[in-house]
Amino acid sequence: MRTYTNTAAMAALLATGSMHASLHAQSLQTYGQVRLTVNRVETGPSRVYEMRDNASRLGFRGSEDLGGDASAFFGLEMGLEADAGAATDPIYRNSYVGLRGAFGTLALGRLDSANPTGSPLYSQVTALVSFAPNDAGATAIGTTMLNSRNRVSNAVGYRSPKWGDFEFMARGYLRGAGTPAEAEHSARSVDLGLMYRSGPLTAAVGAGKDERAEGLRANEFKDKWQAGARYAFGMVEPYAMVGSERFNSSDSRRGSVDYWLLGAEATFGLHAVIVNVMKKDVQASLTATRRRQQLAYVYKLSKRTQLQAFVDNDGVDSSRSGVRVRATGAGMRHDF
Repeated sequence: MRTYTNTAAMAALLATGSMHASLHAQSLQTYGQVRLTVNRVETGPSRVYEMRDNASRLGFRGSEDLGGDASAFFGLEMGLEADAGAATDPIYRNSYVGLRGAFGTLALGRLDSANPTGSPLYSQVTALVSFAPNDAGATAIGTTMLNSRNRVSNAVGYRSPKWGDFEFMARGYLRGAGTPAEAEHSARSVDLGLMYRSGPLTAAVGAGKDERAEGLRANEFKDKWQAGARYAFGMVEPYAMVGSERFNSSDSRRGSVDYWLLGAEATFGLHAVIVNVMKKDVQASLTATRRRQQLAYVYKLSKRTQLQAFVDNDGVDSSRSGVRVRATGAGMRHDF
């Protein structure tokens, strides 16, 4: 009788655990990318050959079904310098926890465009612009040219459900030092973004604003707006972005910085060619501009593996000599 009772109790316990697991199913994914190129970089008269990592990463993400169309999720993504076998500093590109439901998606932590709430400004860039071929290393433009800040700490992010063809993103974060001399909330920022996707057309508009308790410091960023669109004409997809930023200016520096980017991606089977042309005012000068051109080629060996080649010409600052950077490179990317 005791054996029967123990067996029945064990069966009931297993059944209860199985029911609980089915009601609250969990998933866990390990993923990553390795991106490496061999580059030739000319800066003025100097010439350098290098192997360059282009934002390689290793991540873990998962979710739990909470029932009633609600779920919890988390993510930890580490940055890797694949050329040297070292971790980036800080090591985590993102680290977050959040909830998803009929209300939309909410996340807390160190957030970037890879988290489920996206990045209000940078997610628009990745939706509209084709990079040449990685937005990292010698070809980085998302931060250097477009200033579409992506990765921030101490953040709360929100992504709305789809409203027909529209989707809204918002993110607020604290950027004070978090020390007795400067609390985290002494400086804070808010980014907002609205995306539109319908058939071949993708369009977006975004805005960001910074504040500091004692007032913005000299040359500190005040606010910005950006807008852009991309249209798929069969094999060719042209796109454009424009934007403007305001700073707490000084006598020798701009109070307003404008920029624009025009580009296109042409796809022929497994081959893709990308062209980007852009211009931005130099904030450290009242008259200088930064002009940049990119040409890239990508060959898709598979859905996960591609060969890459690029040419990048960056004027950096039209008011200075010997600062132009010309980079060429070729390499490989593998997603896992």
